[in-house]
Amino acid sequence: MSLIRTADPRRGTAAVEFAILVPLLILFFVATAELVIYARAAFRLERTAAEVANVGSQLESVATADVAGLFDAAKAIAAPVLAWSNGTAPGSARTVISVVANTGNGNRVSWTCARGDSGLTAQVAGLAALPNGFIVPSGQSVLVVEVINAVTPWHIMAQSGPWFFGTIGPWPLRSYAILRPRTASLTTLSGACP
Repeated sequence: MSLIRTADPRRGTAAVEFAILVPLLILFFVATAELVIYARAAFRLERTAAEVANVGSQLESVATADVAGLFDAAKAIAAPVLAWSNGTAPGSARTVISVVANTGNGNRVSWTCARGDSGLTAQVAGLAALPNGFIVPSGQSVLVVEVINAVTPWHIMAQSGPWFFGTIGPWPLRSYAILRPRTASLTTLSGACP
């Protein structure tokens, strides 16, 4: 009896399947990690805007040092995500704080201060037109805090080159909070913006 081996047409199929699936699995895990980081940054910015607005709404009056303290609080609350960047740290972020009041003639910006990358424009803070057509009741004011961060997920794939997609990623993350001051109107800022 002779033992002749015949070629098995299925031989090597597992190696080919493995070679195809491993890069896809790695891409899936990297994309999942990037999206988790992006969602975490969005949550941090929402929390930062809400906490800074909460602290600011408890002030009796607003001075330059108070606004500087609010910016410092934003940076501490958002860490490790940037709430504002001064140009030395990698990344781009901006925090804008303002008060919108109604003295009987509709919304009017009483004052606004910003810290961070001026290339990131605010869409809520510093504007008289508040979201959803919100009109501040006559004789009252609201404190508006907006935090913007230019974090981009999938930054590895956004790089230019022959192996990457070369896309710019989504728009910057934005979060804002609008609160009515608890004790004072806060419509005047004593001193200049820090």
